[in-house]
Amino acid sequence: MMNYRTVGILGAGYSVPPHVRTNDDPIFAQLKRTRNTQGIVEQDLFTGLKERRYLREDEHLETLMIEAAKQALAQAHVPASAIERLYGYATVSPYLTPNALYTVHKGLQLPQHALVVPINSEFSNFLLSVIQAWEAILAGHCTYALVVCGANWTQYMDYTQGHSISIGDGAGAVVLGPGHSFIPLDYATQTLSEQYGAMTMSVRSTMLNGRHYIPVDTHNLPVPTYEITQEEGIHSFMTAGMEGPPALVQRLLHKHGLTGQDIALISHQASRLMLDYWTQCIQPREYLETLEQFGNMTLATYPVNLAYYFQHVTAKYLVIVAVGVGFHQAALLFKR
Repeated sequence: MMNYRTVGILGAGYSVPPHVRTNDDPIFAQLKRTRNTQGIVEQDLFTGLKERRYLREDEHLETLMIEAAKQALAQAHVPASAIERLYGYATVSPYLTPNALYTVHKGLQLPQHALVVPINSEFSNFLLSVIQAWEAILAGHCTYALVVCGANWTQYMDYTQGHSISIGDGAGAVVLGPGHSFIPLDYATQTLSEQYGAMTMSVRSTMLNGRHYIPVDTHNLPVPTYEITQEEGIHSFMTAGMEGPPALVQRLLHKHGLTGQDIALISHQASRLMLDYWTQCIQPREYLETLEQFGNMTLATYPVNLAYYFQHVTAKYLVIVAVGVGFHQAALLFKR
């Protein structure tokens, strides 16, 4: 197989549910306003939201992922039969294992020889998938790769917790192959594993109206919910979460002799508080975000925003920077 020197993103697509949840939705009426020992109310950290999209209980995340992938394939002019690698992740998948990325393989009718590689690294799944696809193509192990990431976290929230106000559902996809647009150039990462456990998803009880209960689904089975702990989690948000991404981006830019004015930026978008601070630190030429329209789509935020702006980026370079539980951060530099 020919080893191509230049690999690029050839097409992108996204899909979000039609259902819109606004700030005055009754589901947010139960949000707690308790302060932690530092006097911080968690909800106050998640600002700038207007709308977010959500899947109903009888709707499936895989449907969004398949639609996003079809758009990406069509834009790339690459048939599904040419895809040799499928990277990405569906969260929360119907099963602990296998991941619903295999359902995406089935829905797209990808060839049987196409390798399916679920990347479980919330929220950097998209970036790590792109890196894996880029390296596989450069190594000559495949010619075209598809990356698809989707999130349905609105169904896995404890709506007494402040962070739940930011969450939306969605899916995004890209096709990588021989090309000269959105060429991956370099990446940087940081792992702060001492903060492991500060942000987690698991089955847990919550308290509402003085009573403990465990959230259940339509079959009366326990469902996991996401938690940012009131001390360690909020501390991670305010320190590593705020300061880490701009430092990582600046390190990557400095390595290549670039500044913020050379790039378009896509980032995690949990809060206007974060986006405004990162704007101040990085000063990108363009900030490609959809916080008001779609909210925080966790791992799907990055491919959705890339697809949303794919044909409208004017900066010569693009940086995507992700934060993730674990705790970790990753930044990927592209040349447009």
